[in-house]
Amino acid sequence: MPGIRQAAQASLVLVAGAAALLPRPEAAVERFYGVGGYPAIQAALTGASNQLPFAMFDVALVCVLAALVWWWGRALGALWRRRLWAPAGRAAAATATLAAVLYLWFLVAWGLNYARPPMDVRLALPAGAPVDAEVAALLDEAVVAVNALHAASRGDGVVPNDAAADVARALHAVEARQGRPRPTVPGTPKPTLLASYFRMAGVDGLTAPFALETLLNPDLTAPERPFVLAHEWAHLSGYAVEADANFIAWLVTQELGVSPLTAYSGWLFVVSEAARQVPAATRRTSLAALASGPRQDLADIARRMASRVDLVERVGWRVYDSYLRSQGVDDGVRSYSRVIALIVRARRAATAPPVPQ
Repeated sequence: MPGIRQAAQASLVLVAGAAALLPRPEAAVERFYGVGGYPAIQAALTGASNQLPFAMFDVALVCVLAALVWWWGRALGALWRRRLWAPAGRAAAATATLAAVLYLWFLVAWGLNYARPPMDVRLALPAGAPVDAEVAALLDEAVVAVNALHAASRGDGVVPNDAAADVARALHAVEARQGRPRPTVPGTPKPTLLASYFRMAGVDGLTAPFALETLLNPDLTAPERPFVLAHEWAHLSGYAVEADANFIAWLVTQELGVSPLTAYSGWLFVVSEAARQVPAATRRTSLAALASGPRQDLADIARRMASRVDLVERVGWRVYDSYLRSQGVDDGVRSYSRVIALIVRARRAATAPPVPQ
């Protein structure tokens, strides 16, 4: 039996290694996984995890850490007390097997979405990076929009928890125009053991890949929450790259019929993101036109972000950057900001942001 177990462990590790190294043709992944298998997987996993009041990701995280501490605690104890190397070998084999199982589950449950065609290919967007004037024009438009929407966003009766239904309706409308075979099952936002980490690292939310759950920073302000929800649910819809998820979230918040709060949330995101991508003088001029309401909302977000811990933030984002690059996202965490380029390039091709086909 030990021989059979060792052979099974070795096989799992080899399969996971092959899955990591073999090429993933975009067209095949899109046809058989993105359109064929993933929508059903997402509906099943998110639908099941939504029935639980706690995050399965938290349970898995605790179990994995407990297993590692148990295996390696025993192995190091045997090595220290009796100079025995065999327990360390068994711990290494168990760790490699667990890593292989988790990686293969990750790929099947969600990770293969990284190999699907990127947004600019789906949209056949015109080539060329945005010029400063285009980004400045988008920033000015966003400033006008948040000034106009602020009062209504506070008077439409939509409170943070109610934003979920509004965002879900808009997401399904966007998906229907895409021809997605079935609507995404929205993940019920859940409390998480990672809340303190989210605060310290400046993380707004997480799509937990193993049970396809939605985990949000509990400190999000009301104007942030609709866009962050739309972003995480875009991940659930199969848009793995951060810029693509941001673009889908932008489309969701601009969908006809959304509440003023949802529309305001999208434009406020554009104000923040576009302001980072224009020259300092242009930024000062554009932001000077902000009314007191949006200005206060941005100050509230900045105050929330002040809870970040520099070391935790730097290490956390560096690890995430490495993860994204390992999945083929060449610009890592900088991919978040490419949403402005997508919006601008989409507007070159049409008078309004088109919907991916």
